Amino acid sequence: MSIDRIHAALLLEQCWHRVPGGTAVAAVELARAMARRDDVEVVGFAASHRGEPVIAPPEGIEIVRLGLPRPLLYESWVRLGRPRVDRRCGHPDVVHATGGAVPATSAPLVATIHDLAWRHHPDHFTPRGRRMFEAWLEAAARARRVICPSEATAVDLADAGIPTERICVVPLGVDLRAAEPADVEALRTRHGLDGNVVLWVGVAEPRKNLAGLVEAMEAVPDAVLVLVGPPGWGVDVERLVAPLGDRVRIVGPVDDAQKRSWYSLADVFAFPSLLEGFGLPVLEAMAQGTPVVTSAGTATAEVVGDAGVLVDPTDSGSMAEGIRHLLDDGDAAGRLAAAGRTRAGTFTWDAVADQTVTVYRSALAA
Repeated sequence: MSIDRIHAALLLEQCWHRVPGGTAVAAVELARAMARRDDVEVVGFAASHRGEPVIAPPEGIEIVRLGLPRPLLYESWVRLGRPRVDRRCGHPDVVHATGGAVPATSAPLVATIHDLAWRHHPDHFTPRGRRMFEAWLEAAARARRVICPSEATAVDLADAGIPTERICVVPLGVDLRAAEPADVEALRTRHGLDGNVVLWVGVAEPRKNLAGLVEAMEAVPDAVLVLVGPPGWGVDVERLVAPLGDRVRIVGPVDDAQKRSWYSLADVFAFPSLLEGFGLPVLEAMAQGTPVVTSAGTATAEVVGDAGVLVDPTDSGSMAEGIRHLLDDGDAAGRLAAAGRTRAGTFTWDAVADQTVTVYRSALAA
């Protein structure tokens, strides 16, 4: 099927998640980049909500409310296969489940799956959560195309039984705007940071391996660890960082501009996650010219390529050595910072939209 202008309906329910995370950023930025194109007409859809979204949907994109609150909507899609989104969304050419839930539709379906973390670390999830993720994976397996952000997830999807010819790897993008130097210095003064700073950004949950990072930081006594991001689940952050005493700052959630400033301020960005579908914070750090220490053998290693230090995330000594190397060797840190910024420049949201439209056309032709 050849269509000059594709009418695409995108699930944007992630905007209302209590802790949106990288999957919400990915859905919103994809929709925003799509809205800039002439060959796609985008409509968003979501559950019924009384409150405002945590992340604002892109301006100019209509959001269709499906009349059911999220829990009922998700259960209804899984158990009953309704309500279908087709009529409410103007009978789209393609429906895109942008991550997580898979909507009921008779239109060609494209589904994004960021990771299969619940299969690798089932103890990190509730039984109900695992059941829902498995149901979504089963529904996504019926899609004409399944998008994932990394080769690591592509391998997991193939192992889960999804035909490789239907799996499409589309890496995420990043905001390339530089932090304002005055904002960076204001942060440094406000938080009393006059020495080495090691930064971590994310939503605290067990697979992020904060316990390992804190243990590594105990072996790096001349640096402060800064944690940026909303509270998550399954991790008592304050108890966890207690061994570091006054060498830690728990910042909490920040807006995008302040997050860019934190990346720019840091001497090292450390992200020793046990498993990621992609690892957007790693790319965000690279975009600000911050040298990265992250996990070998994971999706984040794909993101950094040769522009970062890879360590064993299960070995705090390996982590400490990687952080120490960048703090002690200014030349190496500078080379990796420059390489990271250059590499990040190739990961744009417009490129993500371009590759996604190609996937849509492939799905329509299938």
